[in-house]
Amino acid sequence: MQNNRVKFLRDELNKLGYYYYVLDNPLVSDYEYDKLYSELRELEEKNPELITPDSPTQRVGGINSGFYEIKHKYRLYSLDNTYNYEELRKWYERIEKECGNNIKLVCELKIDGLAVALAYKDGIFVKGATRGNGIVGEEITQNLKTIKAIPLKLFENADVEVRGEIYMPKTSFEKLNDENLTKGEKLFANPRNAAAGSLRQLDSTITAKRDLSMFTYTAIIERAQEIPTTHWESLQYIKKLGFKTNPNIRLVDNIDGAIDFCKEWETKRFDLDYATDGVVIKVDSIACQKELGFTARAPKWATAFKFPPEEISTKLLDIEIGVGKTGAITPVAILEPVLLAGSTVSRASLHNFDEIKRLDIRIGDRVLIKKAAEIIPKVIKVVETPEHEKLPHYTLPTKCPECDSNLEFREGEVNLYCTNEKCPSVIKAKLEYWVSKEAMDIDFIGPSAIEQLYSLGLVESPLDFYKLKMEDLLKLDLVKEKSAQNMYNSIQESKKRPFSRFVTALSIRHVGKETADIIVSEYPSLKLLSSASVEDLSKIDGIGDKIARSVYEYFQNSENQKMLRQFENLGLIFENNVTQKTKELDGKTFVLTGTLSSMTRDEAGDRIKQRGGRLSSSVSKKTSYLVVGDNPGSKLDKAQNLGVIILNEEDFLRMINEV
Repeated sequence: MQNNRVKFLRDELNKLGYYYYVLDNPLVSDYEYDKLYSELRELEEKNPELITPDSPTQRVGGINSGFYEIKHKYRLYSLDNTYNYEELRKWYERIEKECGNNIKLVCELKIDGLAVALAYKDGIFVKGATRGNGIVGEEITQNLKTIKAIPLKLFENADVEVRGEIYMPKTSFEKLNDENLTKGEKLFANPRNAAAGSLRQLDSTITAKRDLSMFTYTAIIERAQEIPTTHWESLQYIKKLGFKTNPNIRLVDNIDGAIDFCKEWETKRFDLDYATDGVVIKVDSIACQKELGFTARAPKWATAFKFPPEEISTKLLDIEIGVGKTGAITPVAILEPVLLAGSTVSRASLHNFDEIKRLDIRIGDRVLIKKAAEIIPKVIKVVETPEHEKLPHYTLPTKCPECDSNLEFREGEVNLYCTNEKCPSVIKAKLEYWVSKEAMDIDFIGPSAIEQLYSLGLVESPLDFYKLKMEDLLKLDLVKEKSAQNMYNSIQESKKRPFSRFVTALSIRHVGKETADIIVSEYPSLKLLSSASVEDLSKIDGIGDKIARSVYEYFQNSENQKMLRQFENLGLIFENNVTQKTKELDGKTFVLTGTLSSMTRDEAGDRIKQRGGRLSSSVSKKTSYLVVGDNPGSKLDKAQNLGVIILNEEDFLRMINEV
């Protein structure tokens, strides 16, 4: 009797979940659903032998011991990109040469999330993994089970592997960041980062709270009641099995229909509650797909049309100036708020005062702004209007906005600098940089916490972070014991960061992360680096006289030496773990642009350096290779003009022997 009741509750709850999370059409109230769920959980607790993998109670587990690499049964390919309609037509012409005229296409919005592969046996979800490099991913089954849009049991006992895109709705992303801000925890840069961070939690109960969802976009069918012959039929079959598919798909007769679809969604996409950066266009006929086949990295029968970054004009209300960690004064445009690429923009970068002069930007102008890689708004030009000439030219500031000290130019530089080393803005900027990802990577301490710590006199230099006690952190607004513990633990953990991170965090003039990596590769300890002469440092490939002198002067300064000894006494480690390097990329210089799907840019840089290669931030005639990911910037154009060898992600992975 109980067995029948458990089966009824399990099937009923799975059906109700499908209507709620997939069809967005709830059949019962939350109260009624919770009553059924509680009854099922109680029966299973009394009769654990009745628990099955497809039970809704099995969605949230416990702590994962770690994520393990898993080889995909079927490879997950990348997509080639097209950036304009001419490229799109050329792609279609190649299709027609192989498969005949008027080939039907399926258009789908390209979801800005994380690709996953899900395997089902006899209709039961058995395994899920991240895309990884397309050949090897990470097994994250338990975390995927927490996502309600992923069925634990299909409506048919099929053997199938589906691919989908995990995403976080924009509204959920904003809510998560608001909560983290209140708790003093780290903020996510965008919904994709939030989804990625949520999906890789060792504690699956955290993943369950993050409101992730998934759109399924393809299936490899091993055994099923029907085998679709077109991609459009395949999408309908996927829906029939119980998966959530994106409602904004369209079957079109030819490339003109696909272009119409792209034009329609170029602006409509900003009304959606999820991020999309393009349209995926696929040949509908599966027979034609098989005939076209694949290149080394991507299917020939599909392409991704990437939306151009949006540009829009608005009024420049004012120019605000900020003070950075080196004392450099940075101008920021204060704008009449305008909707750009899905978000309201009221501030934008002006780079430096030379740029203001070059563009002849004046307060009151109409200016054109765009988002670089759809993230950072920047002013790109002045819109010509009759009013422009009537406006006064912009006057350079002479005093620091924070401490009222004089501002000055330094020889050979375009920036103005505050002359006061004790300027509160400079100190706080250095503290913010110290905790940043590329420096000491201290989670849970952001600008708000630093502002409070500084105001309370608890932190006035990076040394003070390591003197903080729990009771100090509990003095901050809205910080409770758990948040304070997270802050404290993260500070202690940062003591183990590599020496190169520490050198980066010191904010030595002219030394950023890449320069610090180069220097530390030759001088991997504080003892060695502090005894290096200007001549020694300038001999390092990529380190000029200006950087060498700046580094030398920093480590010879008596106040800095005293501070470094204090860091050592507080338990920080001043020696890099030296990784055994190989020499296959010896003498080769790499530049990275765009987003890689299989690793972060930092990880790619580490792979290059481990193999004896060098990393540079800018393309020049000395560049050996440009590695190109999604959404490449202007570096790609420059590399093409200079004849630099361009590697896509697949080529790069093959070069470093990871494919």
